[in-house]
Amino acid sequence: MYGRVLAYLSPLLCCGFLLGPSGGWAGLVFQPSFLLASGPEVNVYLVGENSSLAYIGVETITDPYDSSQSDCVKANSTDQWLLTTYEDEMNVNVQLTLDRSLVSCEDLLNETNCCTEPLCIVETLRVTACLDGNLAATLLVQVMMFVNSTLNGIVNESMVLIPKQKYHPLGPCPCNLTAQACDVRCCCDEECTPSMIQLFHSYCFTGVFGGNVSQAFDQLCSVQNANAPDWFPFLCLESSFDNSPYLGLFYDGDTVSDSHDFSFGTATSAVLNIPVGYHQGDHIVKNEDEYLIIPQRSLNGQCLANAPVAYLEDFDWRCVTSLTAAACADNHGISDDIHIQNGQGLLIPAVITYQKTTNLRNFIATTSASIEPSLANQSWFPEHQIITASVEPVHKSEAKLVDGMCQNMILQGDYVFSWKGNVITNVTLLVTVGDVPLDYPATLTQRFSATFINFRNDQPPNVTRSGNPGYQIGKPVLGAFENGNTLQKAPVSIWRPVGNGLCSSAQTTSVLFGKNSISGCLLRLGIDTFDDCIGLRSTIYENLLNLVPTNISRRGNSNPSDLSEWVPLFKVPPNDSANLEIELSGFCTGIPANLNLWFFTSVVGAIEGVPQREILGAEVNFSTVTWQVNCGGGDTAACENNSLLQSFSVSSSVQFIEIPVQPEPMKTSFQMNYFEYDCSRNDVCWPELAYPLTRHYQGETYSQSIAQAMLLVFFFLVAAVLGDPWNNIRKAWHKTTFR
Repeated sequence: MYGRVLAYLSPLLCCGFLLGPSGGWAGLVFQPSFLLASGPEVNVYLVGENSSLAYIGVETITDPYDSSQSDCVKANSTDQWLLTTYEDEMNVNVQLTLDRSLVSCEDLLNETNCCTEPLCIVETLRVTACLDGNLAATLLVQVMMFVNSTLNGIVNESMVLIPKQKYHPLGPCPCNLTAQACDVRCCCDEECTPSMIQLFHSYCFTGVFGGNVSQAFDQLCSVQNANAPDWFPFLCLESSFDNSPYLGLFYDGDTVSDSHDFSFGTATSAVLNIPVGYHQGDHIVKNEDEYLIIPQRSLNGQCLANAPVAYLEDFDWRCVTSLTAAACADNHGISDDIHIQNGQGLLIPAVITYQKTTNLRNFIATTSASIEPSLANQSWFPEHQIITASVEPVHKSEAKLVDGMCQNMILQGDYVFSWKGNVITNVTLLVTVGDVPLDYPATLTQRFSATFINFRNDQPPNVTRSGNPGYQIGKPVLGAFENGNTLQKAPVSIWRPVGNGLCSSAQTTSVLFGKNSISGCLLRLGIDTFDDCIGLRSTIYENLLNLVPTNISRRGNSNPSDLSEWVPLFKVPPNDSANLEIELSGFCTGIPANLNLWFFTSVVGAIEGVPQREILGAEVNFSTVTWQVNCGGGDTAACENNSLLQSFSVSSSVQFIEIPVQPEPMKTSFQMNYFEYDCSRNDVCWPELAYPLTRHYQGETYSQSIAQAMLLVFFFLVAAVLGDPWNNIRKAWHKTTFR
C-alpha cells in the first residue's frame, strides 16, 4: 500500500516545477504552490494585485504523469471537496474542505460512503486562478488521508459504567482511557480493530500500562532475586499479588452529574453568604439574593460572563465577542434596579449614567462594510482619528436590532466603588453604548472595569489617578487640552495595530509611565497620491499629532483646574528646509512618518520610603523619511498605473528619560580605599550577619526567625558539649581539680 503511495507521489515531486505556477501571469501566485494534505481542510493564499478579480476553480487530476494542463478550470469538478474563498484588501484566502466522512466500513453497517482501506483517500487536486479566461496561477494539492480511527460512533461518557476497582489492582487494559474509541498505541484496547492496530503495532505501550498486569513488583518479599541487597528482607512488602501501587490511579469513584446552567446570579438567599463588613476578596452582593457579576477574563485568557466582583480588587478587562443577535441583546447584568449591599445590612442604589459614542474604532476590530472591494481603494487613517471621542449623554434605552444594526449596544461598563473601612459608601456606573452594524466576520471588543476609591466625600473624582502624588510605573500618562482656565482630560496614545496592520483599522492604547514602546501601522497608497507631496506631508503630520494632547500632568494626581501642575507638550515641527521638491512620479521627501514622544522624568522625593516620580517636561518631534513607489526594476510603465497600491509605514515611539535631581555626593578617600565593611561592594556583609533577627527582614515572621536562631544556638551548644574540645577541657579541669 505504501509502495503505491510513493509511486503515486514520485512523478509529482520530480516534476514539481512543471506542474507549478506557469509564469505568474499578472503577478498572481498561490502561496504555497504545492501542498501535501493529510487533513480534511486546506488553506492557501492567492497573492497579487488583481487577486480579488480572479476566478478560482478546482478539479481532480486522474493522470499524475500528465504535466501539460494549461486550461482554466471553469467550475468545481470534484465530487467530495467544497471550494470557498475569503477576500481582504490585499489577498484572497482559498479554502478546500472535504465533504465526506473518514470512517472505516468495518465500523458501519449499510453505509456506502465509507473507507474500505486504512489509506482512505489518495488523489491530486488542481486549483487554478484565471483572469479574463487566461491561466494566471496553478496550485497542486496531493491528498493522502487515513481513516479516522480515534472515535468509533457517538460517545456518551456519562452513560459509561466503570467497574469497581476495590479488589482489582488494575483493569485488564490500563491504557484504554477513552470509552468506545480506539486509543492510539494501546494494543490491548478491544475497540481497536486489527486494521487499526496495524497502523501502530510497532509502537505499542509496554509494561503495566500496556496491559501486562500479571508481572510482580520488585518490592514484594516473594519476588526476591539474586541481585537484591542484604537489607531487602527487612524492608520488603508482605502483600498479595492483587495489590499494586497503581491501584489509586485507576479508581474512578462515584459519578457526579454536572450542571451546565450554573451561574453566580442564581444563588438564593438561603445559601448566599451576605457579608457583615466586607474584607478584601469578598464577593459583593446585590439585591440581597445574588452576587454582582461583571464579565472578566479567566486564567486561560477567555472571558467569563458570570464572574463575581471581589471587594478592593480593581480590574480592567477587554472581552472579544462575535457580532451576533445574541450579543446585541446581552445586557451583562446591567439594569436600572442595581442595589448593592454596603456591608452593614443596607442597600445603596447604584448611580447609573449612560453615554453614546459614534467612534467605534476602539470597539470593532474590522468593519468590512466600510471598505469597498476595489483595487484603487486606498487605505488612510481612520475617519474618526480625533483624540477626544465624540460622546453625548443619553437616557436609558434598551438595545434593539433594526435592519442589521444593533442600536444602543453596550460597549463599555465602568464601575466605581467608594469605600471606607469595610463598608461601601457609593457606587457609580458609566455605561457606554453605540449603534453597531452586525457585519460578519467583524468582532466586537467590549471593555469592563471596576475601580475601588477611598476618599472622604462621596463624590467620585473628576480625573483618573496614576499615582498619589507621584506617578506609578505602569500607570497611564495623564494628558489634557486647554479649555480656558481649566483643562479637559484626554489620553496620550500610541498605535495598537490589529488584524491586517493597516492604519484604517488600527486602534490606540495609552502610554504607560516608565514603559518605553514603539508601534506603527501601514498606509496603502497609490501613485496619484504622490502628485501633491505638500498635502501628503500635512496629512501624515496632522494625523500623527492627533495621538497626543497639548498638556501633560506633572504628577499622577494633578488637579485639572490648576495649570501649574501641568507641563505643556513642546512640539518640534518637521524640518521643512530638508524637503527637496523633485519632479519625479511616485517620489516624495521629508515625510514625517515617525512620531517621537520624549518624557523627562525625575525622582523628586520619597513618601514612607516609596520614590515619587514626576514628569519635568515633554517633547514631541518627528523623523522624516523619503517615500518612493517601487515600480519594479526599470519598468516605468508600472508607475503610470493608478490602481497600483503599495504599503508605507508610519510609527510612534515613546521614551522616558530620567534626569537626576542632584548629582551623587563625591566619595571620600576612606570610602574608596577601605570598603571591607561596605555591603554594596562585597559578597560577604558582616554588619548584616544578624539581619534575619531584625524587624527589616521580609522573609519568615519575626517569631519564626527567633525560634530558628535559638535552635541553631542549641545545636551549637550540643556540638560543643559532645565534641573533642569540650572533652579536652573536661580532662584538663579534672586534672587541675583533683591534683
